[in-house]
Amino acid sequence: MQTGGDISGTSRSGGTTGIEFLYDPTPEDYRTAFWRFNFGTWPGRGSLMTGPVVGIGLGSLICWLRRFSENQTAFVLVAVTLAMCVIVPRVGARKAREQYQDMEEYGTCRTTVTEEGLTTTGGELSSTLEWRVFPWYFETDALFVVMTKRTGIFFALPKRGAQDPADVDRVRAVFDWNLKRL
Repeated sequence: MQTGGDISGTSRSGGTTGIEFLYDPTPEDYRTAFWRFNFGTWPGRGSLMTGPVVGIGLGSLICWLRRFSENQTAFVLVAVTLAMCVIVPRVGARKAREQYQDMEEYGTCRTTVTEEGLTTTGGELSSTLEWRVFPWYFETDALFVVMTKRTGIFFALPKRGAQDPADVDRVRAVFDWNLKRL
């Protein structure tokens, strides 16, 4: 398993098979990734809407079973909707903070992107993400973000860590070849 440094050889994307980024993760990286996913992609919008829709459905069912008046039903549904619209983003923001805290332990990160996945090392820690586990990605002006489908866990790769400006395009090519862009 590659844990840093350049790898020789040519990939399907036309570059070398290992592209290295060196950076310090920041809370802003993970906040940006969280908000961009939730408001900028269909899966993210869907995950934000699931809680309120389920809450409204359950609230409607309870109101119907208890034979609430129209005013009581309206009050319950508005209260449930407002509560879910506050709770769901807060839970997601907490998840983003936790993911940043996991990365913060690495200190300065060295992430190597290969055809098989990406490997991050820092301090005494090392982790590898295989593309089959993180099959989605999206991009912001400052980040590449690799996502899981079901759990919403993500890994933010800051473009500022590129050793060469051409590395950003090379990583995009590797991601486009191996992952689904959101």
